[in-house]
Amino acid sequence: MRFGSYSASQVVWVLSAAILTMSVAAWMGIAIFHNGSGVKLIDSSCKKTPYPEACVSALQSYEGANSKNLAHITVKASLAGAQEAHNATLKAASEFPEFMAFEDCIGLFVDAVDHVNRSMAEVPGLDMNPSKAQIANVKTWISAALTDVETCLDGFRETTGTVMAKVEEHCQSLSRSLSNALYVFQLYFPDNDNGSGSGRPLFNNPHPGSGYGFSGRPLLNNPNPHPGSGFSFPPWMSRTDRRLLQVPALELQVNATVAQDGSGQYNTIGEALMHVPSHASERYVVYVKAGVYEENLLLYKEKTNVMLLGDGRDRTIVASSKNVKDGYTTFASATFAASGKGFIARDITFANFAGPHKNQAVALRVGADLSAFYRCNFIGFQNTLYVHSLRQFYRECNIYGTVDFILGNAAAIFQNCTIIVRAPMGNQTNTITAQGRNDPNQNTGFSIQNCSIVASKDLAPVRSAYLGKPWKLFSRTVIIHSFLGDVIHPAGWLEWSEDYGLERVYFGEYMNSGPGSKLDGRVGWGGYRVIKRVEEVNVFSVDNFISGATWLPSSGIPFDHEL
Repeated sequence: MRFGSYSASQVVWVLSAAILTMSVAAWMGIAIFHNGSGVKLIDSSCKKTPYPEACVSALQSYEGANSKNLAHITVKASLAGAQEAHNATLKAASEFPEFMAFEDCIGLFVDAVDHVNRSMAEVPGLDMNPSKAQIANVKTWISAALTDVETCLDGFRETTGTVMAKVEEHCQSLSRSLSNALYVFQLYFPDNDNGSGSGRPLFNNPHPGSGYGFSGRPLLNNPNPHPGSGFSFPPWMSRTDRRLLQVPALELQVNATVAQDGSGQYNTIGEALMHVPSHASERYVVYVKAGVYEENLLLYKEKTNVMLLGDGRDRTIVASSKNVKDGYTTFASATFAASGKGFIARDITFANFAGPHKNQAVALRVGADLSAFYRCNFIGFQNTLYVHSLRQFYRECNIYGTVDFILGNAAAIFQNCTIIVRAPMGNQTNTITAQGRNDPNQNTGFSIQNCSIVASKDLAPVRSAYLGKPWKLFSRTVIIHSFLGDVIHPAGWLEWSEDYGLERVYFGEYMNSGPGSKLDGRVGWGGYRVIKRVEEVNVFSVDNFISGATWLPSSGIPFDHEL
């Protein structure tokens, strides 16, 4: 039996190795001292966490921990929960092989373990002063692990009884452990901003992201809010990668060529991706010539620094039609799913042609850290673009859809993109975003900057859409310096279910234009705000929100530090 790119035995080995790593680390002595002061520290710290009882239970064997290693220990404790969740899921998968969600969960738990291990390795002792970049990495990876667990549960949301019970208890236990780790890490290492500007944990704050005081570069210096304006390259982008995004495809040095007419090394994209080297430190360019490639593709986690280069987004098209109505989970319905760190796509279309009557049908799913997309199309109806987790950047892309068509829980920035709202089915309401932040200390959210939101021609008779709705309790989306067409409903935002999340979400608008940007009819929720201060909007810049200055330059995609 295989789970994604892993066999069952490989999954067991990965998780066993993770637990062994934890045990060896403890044996080597990560500054853990068993004494009364440690007990007091655990008690006092756990009282502040989202789940105090789970915190004390997880840390009770580490009495005497000091304030500098407690954050590390809480992260380590999450591995045991991942092991239990994995074992329960493997067993349940053998009992109910017809449920595809089990396959999703196995891969997601392997991913979560990897994120936790990377977090521990990033700052080995935590008794030294970690850099801002290290803190940002750890918060990003723990946030992603928490998202992995929630995604597993999402696959079973419409399932009740025995099947749901097989995973729910273990998932919730692991989720509590990760949430506590995220809180404690933020408590003792507050230099990394969490979206509030304060650097303090936000579990009890009903308005996460509303604080001030972040000192960063202003976002307000670009006078033209429309797509195509103000190109600049981020400082983390290498000269080589900048050239990859600027030079015509025929002038580039590529590693592999895909062509349906036989003029390349491969006839399908899938063949080319199979031969991409694993764990590459240098850019590997796959050039895909014009054509419609009807394939379902997964770029595995070990395939790092891959660039997919097309002949133009109207000429190179990757398409399929997997969907929820035909038995797939939303997660598994993606035409293309990217998990390899540093993935870049340029001049290509990702489409799901299932149609609106098939419900959720993803064109692109991204769980690749430090990934970027330039001049791409994402075409679908419901759930078109699944920005699942980690740090992502989109520039000059066109995104088409109807219901919740930009969804997920990544820290994602969209710059100079065009968002096109299509005609839904008669019983549907158009909502553009469904952001999935389910913990107030996750450093995730959607930052939509200098974009245009307009209606497609087929929507003309209806012309009504909402900017977003609270998919999860702490959903976070901001619209900044963008053009909002008359397709936007005067209320702006839509409830998910009665009053769910309305006081805890962070939905913000800042200096937008167009007929849909009028604010006098907007919702009156506690979690909605018209942003008025530079300090608050600065949190959502490329440099501050996705650590862009450290990695985007190497992608070659132009981006704006300032708006």
